[in-house]
Amino acid sequence: MVGSTLRDIRRHVDALAAPEGPYAVVCGRTGCELSPVAGLRFDDRDTAAEAADVTAEYRATLRQYDPQVPFYDPLVHDVEESPPGVATAGRADERLRYLSFCHDVAGAVLEAFSDAGLREVESAAMETYLTLAEVVEDRDDFCLTMLWSMTSELAHRTGRRDQTAVVASAASSLRAPDAAATLRPDEGVEATMTHLDRVGFVDGYRVARADGTGWRVTIDDYALAERTGRLPTLPIAIALARRLPETPFRLAEATPLGDRSWRLRVEPGRVPAGLASVDARDDEQLYDTDSEY
Repeated sequence: MVGSTLRDIRRHVDALAAPEGPYAVVCGRTGCELSPVAGLRFDDRDTAAEAADVTAEYRATLRQYDPQVPFYDPLVHDVEESPPGVATAGRADERLRYLSFCHDVAGAVLEAFSDAGLREVESAAMETYLTLAEVVEDRDDFCLTMLWSMTSELAHRTGRRDQTAVVASAASSLRAPDAAATLRPDEGVEATMTHLDRVGFVDGYRVARADGTGWRVTIDDYALAERTGRLPTLPIAIALARRLPETPFRLAEATPLGDRSWRLRVEPGRVPAGLASVDARDDEQLYDTDSEY
């Protein structure tokens, strides 16, 4: 399965890495680090060059299923001469940020399926994706279709324990190896939504404290919004877990507010729930494209 291949490639890269190494692998065009080597360092140029080759193999594996996986030019970079770049609006266009986010999350989820032994879920997700991809008209929607297929099969075929394991594993894959869990929960929620907005997965958001504990998060033009009575939440859950690895949280009370806009409640310190999808609180509003809030 593709998840096993991606997992093996990542383990190869991890085996090459050295925490204090002076070399990194970056995109030759943007100067930015890329998955699956983001945050990793290597002892010498030869080892870093091998990691660059493996990185190209990782992305080529994903490209077998989605030809829109962005092409990068992985190159060895001496971090002692200058730090790697950071992807910003000035260094990577909006479409590239969006596609990169979708494919990085998709790759991490496929790896997580393999790590959790969820071969049936992985197989079902890929079968669903390949079926839907035959009728997708916009090639940029391939990556979104892949994410939706994974989210849907995870929600329908697993329970809370497996979903928690998948989210934690995927978030760990996307987290820089030396990232410290220094964010407070409110900072983590805000940072998560800022990131989703920057990569174009949402188009505007608002975060407000809810009564008691938790936050009400309003998201506009959510990429995975759909009118099926459920809100797919897997990318949001992974993005949150990436920034709050020590804070259990649940996603609840998904309220449709109009076309592709939702309000979601995030609650910390409880048994994780809602990590793949959340039932809509008011199905009637799913079909009201003129509702205001």
